[in-house]
Amino acid sequence: MRIRLRLGAATAVGLGALLLATVLASPALAWHSNVTVTARCLEGQVRVHYTVAAWEKDHEATVDVSYELNGKVTKLESDEHFFAPQHNQFSDHFDLPAGTTGTITFTAVAHWKDAEASSDTGSADLPPADKCEESTTTTTVAESTTTTMEETTTTVEATATTETEATVAPSSSQAATTTTETAVGAATSTTGGGGALPFTGASSGPMLLAGIVLVGGGALVLFVSRNRSQTR
Repeated sequence: MRIRLRLGAATAVGLGALLLATVLASPALAWHSNVTVTARCLEGQVRVHYTVAAWEKDHEATVDVSYELNGKVTKLESDEHFFAPQHNQFSDHFDLPAGTTGTITFTAVAHWKDAEASSDTGSADLPPADKCEESTTTTTVAESTTTTMEETTTTVEATATTETEATVAPSSSQAATTTTETAVGAATSTTGGGGALPFTGASSGPMLLAGIVLVGGGALVLFVSRNRSQTR
């Protein structure tokens, strides 16, 4: 009976230790953010959209967001750059001038309330310059003039004057206005942040607690059983 009890306790300790090792060593459960970036052509400009998501729901952190493009680093300020219960991700967008090219890289530094800060990145290639040409407008106007010809004939004997007026009716022609707009560009997207989905679907807290209970309970049973054996 004692042997079975000890074997059960030892098994519980082993399982608990294995569970704790899995929780602590799993990269999917490490504290981090997932950064997603997209870039596309829109109305003659380059529209850049970014999303930063917490690795797990209901954690608290303030997040510093910046991006680097062609060697220049720009910090983005927003009241939405934080994580909290019911606020597990945030996103925003901005436009770059037409013709802007290169690879844009976002960096999200999360200052976690219950852990050390983490730094994660996400990148996207901007569309080629010729894909985001600005809208062009071509207008052609043709006008014609109006000519009035006046002819006068005078007869002395009849002391009468005959005046003939011939008028060419005004006419004008205006060619239709032609407007051509071009806005073409494929979107590219890259996600960074540990290679995990924004949310794991379950908190690591229960797993950690279960491992502690198994290790502690098993160790306690072994300790009590050993003391009883020594006493007898």
